[in-house]
Amino acid sequence: MFNHAISVIGSLCLAVVVTDLPAQSQDVEGLTAAFQAASPATREYAQHVILLAHPSLEGRLPGTSGVDLAEEVIVTSFRHAGLDPAFGPAFRQPFDFRQGGAFGAERDMTTVTGFNIGAVIPGCGSLASEWVVLGAHHDHIGRGAFGSRSTGAPGRIHEGADDNASGTAAVLLAARLLRDRFPPCERSTDLESPRRSILLLTFSGEESGLNGSEHFVRNAPMPLDRIALMINLDMVGRLSEGRLQVSGSQSGDTLPAMVRAAGTTNPLEPVLSRGLTARSDHAPFYRERIPVLFLTETVFPDDYHTTEDESWKLDFESAANAAAFAADLVARSALDPARPSWREVAGFETGGGGPSISDIKIRFGIKPGNYGDTQPGVLVGGVSTGTSAEEAGIREGDLLIGWDGREIAGVMEWMRLMAPHHPGDVVTVTIIRQDEALELPVRLKPR
Repeated sequence: MFNHAISVIGSLCLAVVVTDLPAQSQDVEGLTAAFQAASPATREYAQHVILLAHPSLEGRLPGTSGVDLAEEVIVTSFRHAGLDPAFGPAFRQPFDFRQGGAFGAERDMTTVTGFNIGAVIPGCGSLASEWVVLGAHHDHIGRGAFGSRSTGAPGRIHEGADDNASGTAAVLLAARLLRDRFPPCERSTDLESPRRSILLLTFSGEESGLNGSEHFVRNAPMPLDRIALMINLDMVGRLSEGRLQVSGSQSGDTLPAMVRAAGTTNPLEPVLSRGLTARSDHAPFYRERIPVLFLTETVFPDDYHTTEDESWKLDFESAANAAAFAADLVARSALDPARPSWREVAGFETGGGGPSISDIKIRFGIKPGNYGDTQPGVLVGGVSTGTSAEEAGIREGDLLIGWDGREIAGVMEWMRLMAPHHPGDVVTVTIIRQDEALELPVRLKPR
């Protein structure tokens, strides 16, 4: 009954999304045909993400009826998959936190109650008391009172399709795939194979500072030293060229080999990046010396934290493949008799601290082609029309290596260099173009 209801709701949501498209991007017949021709897993994923990012949920801001509905969808999906609740008899773990006003102004902050949502697949045999965690945050910024990058945004719905309905939908699909793979132990055909227990977890309060994941690690229903691995999905809805960024593999000695092995059975190409950001929900686990893997996009979309982050723009097929990739990683970790040994990732805090994109007052106007810091500098993956970068003559394929004489080591370092600037400032940007170093003056425009 539920599956049929979700199918109907998902189809209706798809119709709404298509109807709402601008005239120049409407292709109702083409979208409908593509949806019908998709694999069952892709359709299942699409139904989850379209529902979670529907405008009726008003951007899933904690403390609103929209996020309440999203959490009910998640709980119902876990129940339908036959999963057990993670928090005693409950799927919900409540916690109170301070939620920011515009630019984090303390006077505008309010205390709200958030809910982490969790479900478990119990393990078997000698490994049953150990855990593998798969997580994603389900909240977003609502109507843009804080964290928005859109001009005149407050009051307008920020649907948060990529950030992070995409990761939440991937957890829901992965939950079903894992449940199908691992039936209850008493009905298993391979009772001699021990496996770890699996926790499927979605967090609230991420956008205001990783509140849900911080609360979880302080109030986990199992000893933290029993968690072998945490895998986090954040923004997997718009993968570029079939590439999935996987960071954190340095945090466990066996993780690089495991990621590469999973890549041999999935259409996506895993890109093992250097560094590890502290700006998503794996960070509190890593700080507790738990090995982590962070799955996200290699190219950062312009629609991040804007009203343009809508579900019709997502690549449902590649996102469903990301969910399957995550499920495979979970399964491999659950079955591996050896658990990864935690290792420190060089530059973890420096790679993730500093300003967020929403703190930056100017817009440079490029799409980074190596957001995962897979090489030094910032590769220009595209240049937006009418921006500072275009007017300065920066081209796709250029590599940004200097900012007013200071080195640009990667995207996060570049953000720190941009943060102090205001619209109208002129900076000298050093680029590499066809093996030649060039210095270009750039007048910075407002965001």
